Amino acid sequence: YTLDDTDIGEIAAAADAAVAQDIDPAAITRNTFPLPHFASVMADVRRELQDGRGVVVLRGLPVAAMGREHAARAFLGIGAHLGTAVSQNAFGHLLGHVRDFGKNYDDPRFRGYQSNAALGFHCDHCDYVGLLCMQTSQSGGESRIASAVTLYNRMLAMRPDLVAVLCRDFYFTRHGEVPAGKPQWYRQPVFSFHDGYFSARGVSAYIRKAQGLPGVPPFTPAQEEAMALYVQTVDACAADIPFAVGDIQLLHNHVMLHSRRAFTDWPDVARRRHLYRLWLKDDAGRPLPADVRENFNGVYVPGTHHQVVIDPEKAEEAAA
Repeated sequence: YTLDDTDIGEIAAAADAAVAQDIDPAAITRNTFPLPHFASVMADVRRELQDGRGVVVLRGLPVAAMGREHAARAFLGIGAHLGTAVSQNAFGHLLGHVRDFGKNYDDPRFRGYQSNAALGFHCDHCDYVGLLCMQTSQSGGESRIASAVTLYNRMLAMRPDLVAVLCRDFYFTRHGEVPAGKPQWYRQPVFSFHDGYFSARGVSAYIRKAQGLPGVPPFTPAQEEAMALYVQTVDACAADIPFAVGDIQLLHNHVMLHSRRAFTDWPDVARRRHLYRLWLKDDAGRPLPADVRENFNGVYVPGTHHQVVIDPEKAEEAAA
């Protein structure tokens, strides 16, 4: 959906009002960010996420003209018309920063979005994930998506025995962000059904990095074979979506997998690839198994409090 002048004017006016009234970005809600006409577009977006393809791209938010302060509030406000923002890390950040912070993708302490590496297909810890492109890389970095429903059906046609393996529990790392009283991992199937509704998780670094954690058993040969078929099949299901500045990509995490290609960034730090990210919870969304609902509800550890850090440089300092 390409934003028209009326849409942009309404979003910009709401962002201007949020800045003028000094509304804490962490406190932005549907009520504090009114979109009288664009709200109907967002209702259609939610229907597409819940009952349609599970992916929507909104194109044309003029982020360069708006600047970070207004663009961040606009993104938070748009997201508030889909659901409630949840914490994306142990620091309670409601606005994430997808940027190459020089982290090692293979290091179990870090998550892939902090590097420039290609990512495996995965789901984030929420109902909907939103990405707003603020700046693009010098080359690469295309977003990749794949329908988990298509993946499941194709695998079922080839190897129902391996699909059955993926419908049993796997162990996923928490990357050191451990809720009170919980182990360093959580456990759930890759493919689940609940009240007739399907949901899927990624076979990604979250599973591989859990190996070696206390209490996590080594993979069985059947699990290794099932994961290999998953990776092979999901790649054949995937579509690339190049990001343009001002694009907002919205995904339903329980039916849509996502990844990205590796990228080369600009030498100039000020031009580096930068995406804002939202994790949104929709209490009126589809029924989910209890373990999925528990573990895909944001990241919370003792002492977590919600905050919004708009500048990626300050977000990196806060998380150091």
